[in-house]
Amino acid sequence: MCDERVLCELDDLPDGGSRGLLREGLDDKLCVVRQGGEVFVWLNDCPHEHRPMEYRQDRFLSGDGQHIVCYAHSAHFDIRTGYCFAGPCTGQHLTKVPARIENGKVWIPAELPSIFD
Repeated sequence: MCDERVLCELDDLPDGGSRGLLREGLDDKLCVVRQGGEVFVWLNDCPHEHRPMEYRQDRFLSGDGQHIVCYAHSAHFDIRTGYCFAGPCTGQHLTKVPARIENGKVWIPAELPSIFD
């Protein structure tokens, strides 16, 4: 088992919403989406041109909250799988960051995956 670290408290994530976390400079490294008791964590990196996806801080979701959108070129991704189903990178995937919830905390690996894996 790999080393883990606490990303945030589950209550810090809006149910049905998204947040950017692990800020570096002007960008967040992660896109985090909560749906009830589940959390989906992705690298904040669109596979189209490897740039951050949100149009402003913590704004990763479509207007209806049903999928992740890269606002640079309108790529649309499934929240659960990271699969791009519309836009310039259709058929590609976001890079998943394994996450688990324990005692109200969201845990992720101590080392993040690479976009080049």
